[in-house]
Amino acid sequence: MRYLLAGAFSRSLALVQFFAKHKGDDDFVVYDGVNRCRWNGGRLNRNIFYNDGMIEYYYQHNVGIALTMSNPTIDLSDDVGNHLLEKFHRTGNALIICNDTLRQYVRNYFPKFELIHSITNLGLLNIPLQDSDIAFYHELEEKYDWIVPRFEHIFDQRADELDRSKWEVMVNDTCVYGCRFFNEHFKAIAQANTVDTPYNEETRQQIEECWLPKFDPNKESKHNCMDIDKEHTQKLKDLGVRSFKITGREMTDNEYLEQLNEYVR
Repeated sequence: MRYLLAGAFSRSLALVQFFAKHKGDDDFVVYDGVNRCRWNGGRLNRNIFYNDGMIEYYYQHNVGIALTMSNPTIDLSDDVGNHLLEKFHRTGNALIICNDTLRQYVRNYFPKFELIHSITNLGLLNIPLQDSDIAFYHELEEKYDWIVPRFEHIFDQRADELDRSKWEVMVNDTCVYGCRFFNEHFKAIAQANTVDTPYNEETRQQIEECWLPKFDPNKESKHNCMDIDKEHTQKLKDLGVRSFKITGREMTDNEYLEQLNEYVR
């Protein structure tokens, strides 16, 4: 199996502990967003910096590195973005993106990267899947090496028409099933990352945290969240899924290590 693990640099301690004990034939890629990159999406920029020592550690352990460049608004002349492309251009590394201009640019000039299509670009697709959605997924299959599908689609009967071997399914996401704010929430985060405006903690939470009234991902909720139990994980394997994405950049190192051990085991 293949696993995409959060926190390449923000949760590196937990990842080192995990890789020190994990033995097996699984393939691993760790992902993160690097500070000051306007191409980042999915979550607001933080003070996360790559570390050459950690990069070398991952390479020595045959672990790839993915960067979360999933902002739909991309300026190809951005110095930070181009520096990161040059820094991490290596077989086994990947980019999580959704902008088609960036996709073509990387395919032409940085062909060693695998490309993962981000879930942040799927907010307007229907639940359940319609003909237009199936056509869109087929288009992504031709353009990308991996696709992170909307959680609401993974067991949709019409998804049998798709190539699930290209899917990278999130197994412990705390977002709400069918959230009505999905599209505009990711757009707001992406827009905030295109400027160098510093945010205080209150503003950061207003932009990034769940917009549903009184929703707390750390407590029992009336909302169904998008985490998957062992039974459903096995069902996905039986359907042809061979890559899973484990989130956890918001957790403590100990919490995240528990998640890694639980899901990979």
